[in-house]
Amino acid sequence: MHGMGGGRRAEILAVALLTAASLYLTWSLFALARDVETLIRLKAHPRRRHVVKPIESYSFIGSDHPVRLPIDEKLVKLRVEESVHYDLLAPEAHSEWLWTATVGDGHVRLGKEERMFAVAMSHELHCLRGIREVIEKGWDTIGEGRQHHILHCYNYLRQWTLCAADATLEPGDFTKRNFTAQRVGATHTCVDWLPTYEMMKDKWLEWDKFRIEHGIPWHDDVT
Repeated sequence: MHGMGGGRRAEILAVALLTAASLYLTWSLFALARDVETLIRLKAHPRRRHVVKPIESYSFIGSDHPVRLPIDEKLVKLRVEESVHYDLLAPEAHSEWLWTATVGDGHVRLGKEERMFAVAMSHELHCLRGIREVIEKGWDTIGEGRQHHILHCYNYLRQWTLCAADATLEPGDFTKRNFTAQRVGATHTCVDWLPTYEMMKDKWLEWDKFRIEHGIPWHDDVT
């Protein structure tokens, strides 16, 4: 009888262990499903929806072209910092701001026919350079056409800011911040900008060779 009681206890213990293992496995499967759902949701983030297709798959006729520059986009961290560079009126301001431009004229040519596109990032930086130049020279010193262009830039940057909708929290009241003493701001999550610079440089060199070979005049516009 004693042996039978011990066997019964062992059987109950085995059932209890199997039940616990089953519950743990079930919980693990639910946790895995939750993690997979989170990963899918993250991949559906607007900055991650970009699928790079081969350039050759587009005709570049009408609307048959990529909607974004065909680069692999990855997210990076950018810690906002104040800088003694990129002044508005300092002697070196023009040169420093010029270095924010891509190699070439700020456009990219894609496809066999070298169709020209603006890239939003380079367009935005072009607008900032133009606005700085007007601050330096004065509004009344530029022509009406240039004034319309600068007004376009203000509106363009306004819409870009809304489009990015960066909801990063920046502690404190930025209007009361001492930017000289408090030089470091919030850390933002951004799309890495270096691949854009690199691809636009490579495509500019390809375009310049194509332009010379086909006798196309120099496009004298604007970085």
